[in-house]
Amino acid sequence: MYAKGILLIVTQVVADGASTFVSSDHSNNLTFSINIPNDPKNPDDFNFYLSAPHANSWIAVGFGEGMKDALMLVAYTDKGGKNLTLSPRVGTGNSEPSYYKNVSIELKGTTTIKDGRYVVSGICRKCREWNTGSIDFNSTKQPMLFAVGPDELNLNSDAKDAGLRRHDFYGNFDIDLKAAAGDPASFPPANLAEVEPTEHDASKDHEYSSQVHAVLMLGVYYKTIIHNVRWHYFTQGLGVLIILIGAGLGLGVSRSYNRLIGLAVVALILIQATLGTLHHRIFKSKQSPTIMGLIHRFLGPVAMLAGLVNGFLGFNLAQSSRHNIGYAIVIALVAVILGGGGFWQVRRRRRMGVFETPAAVNFRRGEEEEAGGIPLQQGFGPPPAYGRTGGS
Repeated sequence: MYAKGILLIVTQVVADGASTFVSSDHSNNLTFSINIPNDPKNPDDFNFYLSAPHANSWIAVGFGEGMKDALMLVAYTDKGGKNLTLSPRVGTGNSEPSYYKNVSIELKGTTTIKDGRYVVSGICRKCREWNTGSIDFNSTKQPMLFAVGPDELNLNSDAKDAGLRRHDFYGNFDIDLKAAAGDPASFPPANLAEVEPTEHDASKDHEYSSQVHAVLMLGVYYKTIIHNVRWHYFTQGLGVLIILIGAGLGLGVSRSYNRLIGLAVVALILIQATLGTLHHRIFKSKQSPTIMGLIHRFLGPVAMLAGLVNGFLGFNLAQSSRHNIGYAIVIALVAVILGGGGFWQVRRRRRMGVFETPAAVNFRRGEEEEAGGIPLQQGFGPPPAYGRTGGS
């Protein structure tokens, strides 16, 4: 769930040909400045400056009232960890924005990581319009948005479509683009450090869908715990329900092949459950195995293996590959427990099976026949040694 915060922010014009916004949040202080050059040859270009603490895994500013259809400029550390990658993206809703290749970004030499801050300076070419929106260069209140990623780790990627962790802090503001028109020679303004931030109310973003999704998808293991026929329907049904809930949460946080594999796993599990139900009904009426039962038996391990592998892929896409270690440990522990339980059940069945062999059955029948040939007295009296004697 997205935390909601209303940001009361006013941008300031700090120099001719530049409008600037500075967030008042001290831990996630973000500065954005823009210049609209008076260039008839390139009427759709603008200059920009973006800065925020490098502790955040990524920083972004966007043109639009909300994420949906907004053009965003997202910056993060490159693969080498010393320079920056700038990725233009377009939002489709309250989910990770997608890389937009029709926008060209030219970064200036001043783009760097300095004094613990991202410093991004560049020119956005052909950015006035995009496939889902546009910018009004004459607007005095152009709707804008900004966000910063969590401070758990740096992204370190050269890819323009690198996966982003959900933002830790975000908000909206208006900017005066009409006042930003002017000569770009003195951009960015030299007095940016003197710009006073505007106080505003905001709240951090909190996101639990990924964690709950990861836990619930372990329901693929739950389906293997109990094999007793009496409880089979209940455990399988509950396991399928858990997985469906986890998959629903995953659709909102997963992306690319992780989502496709997840949907394929869910489809396999639903097919397996359907085949198992049909096999059970036919078996009860005809007392004979079916091909559906055979497929049901082998489809389960396939779906389980695919789901577990997809879990590793999901952590990688969520920029949380370090959690793969804990995930692997959980899988190993559960595998040992289930494997030990399965081994005990097999040994128990084998021990019990010894008593059902033809030799064991014949032996019991022989004992029963011998016992049946001995006449049994009815109504035993007390033993003679304890009986009463006459006269005593």
